[in-house]
Amino acid sequence: MGDCLALLEAVVSDSAPRGEKEKVVVPEALAEAVIRGEITLGQFLNLSNTQLYAWADKAYQLLQAGSSQQALQIFQGLVAASPTDAVFHAQLGATLMTLERFDEAFDAFRLALQFNDGHVDALVGRGEIQLRRGNVPEALADLSKAIQLDPGLKRRATQRAHATLRTLKQQADQVKKSR
Repeated sequence: MGDCLALLEAVVSDSAPRGEKEKVVVPEALAEAVIRGEITLGQFLNLSNTQLYAWADKAYQLLQAGSSQQALQIFQGLVAASPTDAVFHAQLGATLMTLERFDEAFDAFRLALQFNDGHVDALVGRGEIQLRRGNVPEALADLSKAIQLDPGLKRRATQRAHATLRTLKQQADQVKKSR
């Protein structure tokens, strides 16, 4: 929040930035609305959902190409620009998982689910982290819910969830047989 305040103070200040002749004047009420959280940074910057999702697509392409750090920066910016968009939080979580920053990824998935409790990718991501943490009942609940929401397994995340649940069942069956 401090960085946001500093940025807004610079934007509404009377002195122009070094090297620039013209000053951008932002109405004080608009700047205060951002500070109070009444409008998002994306709204302040007049970014449309189409523009934000175009950036998300670019970040996703970077992530798929192995440029996780660049994707991370974009998804962090998208979350700042549109903090209640579950898609951006879920994609941030997926990016953090590729960087093995699991606690942060878990928080991103949790926020995505706070804004959309049926977000399949966030359910699978959170379930995978729950499994990694040894929280099997919670993992099973998340993975199962994701499959219930996408029973045709159309999304890669639910395909992973299905494979994970099948593997867990096979392991449980083997344990039962060995007893």
